[in-house]
Amino acid sequence: MNRLLNTNIAILFFVPAVLAYQGTDLERGIDLYNAKKYAEAEQVLAQVVQQNGENARAHEYLGLAKLSSGKLDEAYAELSRAEELAPTSDSVKVGLARVLIEKKEFDRAEEALKKAREINGDNVDVPVYSGAVKVAKRNYQDAIKDLNDAIARKPDNAYAHYYAGLAYNGLKRPDKMVESFQTFLKLAPDAPEAERVRSVLRSVR
Repeated sequence: MNRLLNTNIAILFFVPAVLAYQGTDLERGIDLYNAKKYAEAEQVLAQVVQQNGENARAHEYLGLAKLSSGKLDEAYAELSRAEELAPTSDSVKVGLARVLIEKKEFDRAEEALKKAREINGDNVDVPVYSGAVKVAKRNYQDAIKDLNDAIARKPDNAYAHYYAGLAYNGLKRPDKMVESFQTFLKLAPDAPEAERVRSVLRSVR
């Protein structure tokens, strides 16, 4: 009887400790992702998901880390799982839209962004990636409207300036393109797109 009681008490102490450990790893994985250390973030977040497959936030950031590493199908699987676990998360839907943009499934991306906007109209990433979809569809004028909205709300959003540069390029506005791309490089000098943007800027000088 005493042995059973002691075992139950040990379990009571063990479970919160495991949950706390997982929470620490989750935050570390997110910090690594935000620091653009995508391979390290993926490794840490994969362990969190393995330990707790019901953690929507872990699936979300694991998906984003895989997206940043170019693993589109794996990223889509992780973000889809996150959406199953957290169907009212606007950030998960934006993440799915980002993957769908990379997969060139633009109509599905727009649908995901529409749902994100319905959940949270203040999500500044929605107009950024809505602008990205419009750039891909060569609807440059409407893209600029979305991207200027995003920039007005969050001037340091690097990708709002990046997609604005692409839109201005499509509109044959080299002055605005250069301005947008220069701002992008100031905000995200180590972004995957940075070297390509530098090449474009060198070509217009």
